[in-house]
This record gives sequence, structure tokens and C-alpha cells, in this order.
Amino acid sequence: MKNTENKNNVVLSARHLKKSFRGGDMEQTIINDLDVDIRKGDFTVIMGSSGAGKSTLMYALSGMDKPTSGSITFCGEEITSYNADKLAVFRRKHCGFVFQQIYLLDKMSLMDNALTAGLLVGGKKKEIVRRAEALFEKVNLPEVTWRKLPSQISGGEAQRAGIVRAVINRPEVLFADEPTGALNSNNSDAVLDVFTELNRDGQSIIMVTHDKKSALRGSRIIYLRDGKIFGECELGEYTPDNAERTEMLNAFLAEMNW
Repeated sequence: MKNTENKNNVVLSARHLKKSFRGGDMEQTIINDLDVDIRKGDFTVIMGSSGAGKSTLMYALSGMDKPTSGSITFCGEEITSYNADKLAVFRRKHCGFVFQQIYLLDKMSLMDNALTAGLLVGGKKKEIVRRAEALFEKVNLPEVTWRKLPSQISGGEAQRAGIVRAVINRPEVLFADEPTGALNSNNSDAVLDVFTELNRDGQSIIMVTHDKKSALRGSRIIYLRDGKIFGECELGEYTPDNAERTEMLNAFLAEMNW
């Protein structure tokens, strides 16, 4: 896929990306010679059938997994050749992660979970505490919950706390892999509302999902098939109860044979 966007508006770029796995004499290619640019401020949604390479692509773009070949430029740095330690430091500074499974430290309060992530990259504790408090308010978690353990709150509340921890360091890109997959409808809506609000504030987001309701929140849909970009759809900024937006996504997914 060719992307002619202004380079100054691109936060993450991949060229000729390939990811393969070898078992004996067999090689399975999951991502196949893929080019993509991720624009600053976009809410990019990656969709596709099971096995299309959605999560594999996200892990490669974020530096969580090394590609077999190709290059990835992230925040102006070519990260493909980084070793594991350098990638870990890079991710800590530039990436936030939210997964379907909620990875909060179960013996720490919600606040301490957020502060631990914030302090890992340095900075004054007072400033990090103030940012954490503001983020908890943004995700609609009242002060009474901040000192609770993850086991003492609902799954939806825990996922919102996980988002606070993921964005405490102001990451250039927030990566989310099926973030509502384990939540009921009400909790899913609450989490998606948080993503929408963060994106409106300028946060770049890449989200993998198989859920059309979640995909509607994206400004750009990338559809994968057999490890390649099969199609794209520009939805623009999210507005609720927008029938035209829903029809546009439905038509695009029908074209993709989804």
C-alpha cells in the first residue's frame, strides 16, 4: 500500500514488513511484504478474519515482536535493529498497551499501578500523581476506587484503570488488542468512550478488534487478509448515533467479505 501523507504527520511507518514462523521444513508467513503509515492523531482500527495477522502486525509495529524482515520507523527512529533491552526502553517511553486480559498488578492499588508505570521513566512523583489523578477522573473512576485492589472492582473499572496506566507516560501511540473482548456491553461502551475521548485530545491509537461496534470508534479502518492490507476505509472523527457512518462501515466490510 502506498501512502502519500506528509512525513511530518506520520508517527509510525513500516516498509516491506514480513513476519514468518518456521516449523521443521515448513515456513508460515503471517505478515507478507506489508507497507503502512500510521498518522499522528488517528484512531486506526485493524480488522480481518481470524489468522489474518492483526495482532502479529500490532506486536511488530510496537516493537513487542521482531519482524522477519522489513523496516519500522517509529517517532523518527528505525527500531527494527534494536536489541531486546533497547526495545524495552523504547516501548516504555513511546508506547502504551491495553490488552483483552487486564494486566494490573494484583497486590497493588489502582493508583500504585499507575504510579509504578509513571515512575519507570523518571520525573517528579508529585507531577506523576497529579497526572494520574486527572486521568482517573477522565476515565470516570472516582477517588474512592484509587486505593482499591484490582480484585475489588469490576472488569470494566479494571480495564479503565489499565488505560490510565497505559497513558500515564503520554505515549506517542496507544496500542490496544481486543480491549473490550472480555467485557459486557455496558463496560465495553465505557471503555470505548475513554478511547474516543483520548483520541479527541490528540492521542494516536491503534486498536485490533473483530467487533463492528468497537470499529465504529475508529477514524481509519485497515482490513488485513493473508498478511496484507486488503482494503482501507476513512471514517473520520467519531460521532455517536451516526447512521451514515454505520452504513459506510457496513458497506466497506461487505466489500471485504467480512
